[in-house]
Amino acid sequence: MKPWPAFSVFFLLIGLGGVFAQGQAWDAIRPVSDFAVSIALPVDFLVFFLALAIFIISLFAYSKSKSRRILLVSLAFFLFTVKWLVKILDIFYSPGRFLSDSSENLFELGIMVSLLVALFYRKSWKKVFANEERSG
Repeated sequence: MKPWPAFSVFFLLIGLGGVFAQGQAWDAIRPVSDFAVSIALPVDFLVFFLALAIFIISLFAYSKSKSRRILLVSLAFFLFTVKWLVKILDIFYSPGRFLSDSSENLFELGIMVSLLVALFYRKSWKKVFANEERSG
């Protein structure tokens, strides 16, 4: 007898065992999930106000330093604040139907691009962009 059928039956049983065990695994974390749902609204407001506070602090930092990196970080926190404001408005005006996952992903893309550019921004870029403007 070839070992191939024995291995395939073994892996089939292991795979099916995993499928049946998943229900029990989710049951173990269900109380944590239920607790998170019960405090979702206060946490949403807390995240919004923290994002707003960090955005305001980053604007003050920019006004003192005039650093473009700080400006890009401010932009990221502005987008983060707007995203959470829209999420909170969505809860009250159109429960879960206005801010789709796609829309939320656009906010997050803007946040990540802003932070990425801030991370790698160099003052020498200013000269590169100035040369492009003169030649164009």
